[in-house]
Amino acid sequence: MARVAKKLYFDIPGIGRVNSLPGASFNPGGQKRDAVMADLGPAGFSEEPVAPSCEYKIANTAGVDLNQLRNLTDVNVSIQDDNGQSWMISSAWMSEPPTLSGGEYSCKMEGISADPVS
Repeated sequence: MARVAKKLYFDIPGIGRVNSLPGASFNPGGQKRDAVMADLGPAGFSEEPVAPSCEYKIANTAGVDLNQLRNLTDVNVSIQDDNGQSWMISSAWMSEPPTLSGGEYSCKMEGISADPVS
């Protein structure tokens, strides 16, 4: 039976491997497609570009620099799952200031493009 990847690992220049908590997500970006409806039903679809993004939470430990996190811009974020698949989000930035709640920072980053890394 095939192994199911459930973990994501993030490597961020200047910070290193982020010790993310369970529940992280990665969206490689691309096109969002919506149905275009006519009187007789769907006539086709329209497209809208979607930026690649990742969301993760990290524990509020002594080594976490909130100021460094919130000011991240123009970094190449490496993302790997526990099956070894790797992607790179290029020219990424922290899209919202990290939020601290319950001892965890919630982080959301977006970038220009995402490509598989072999």
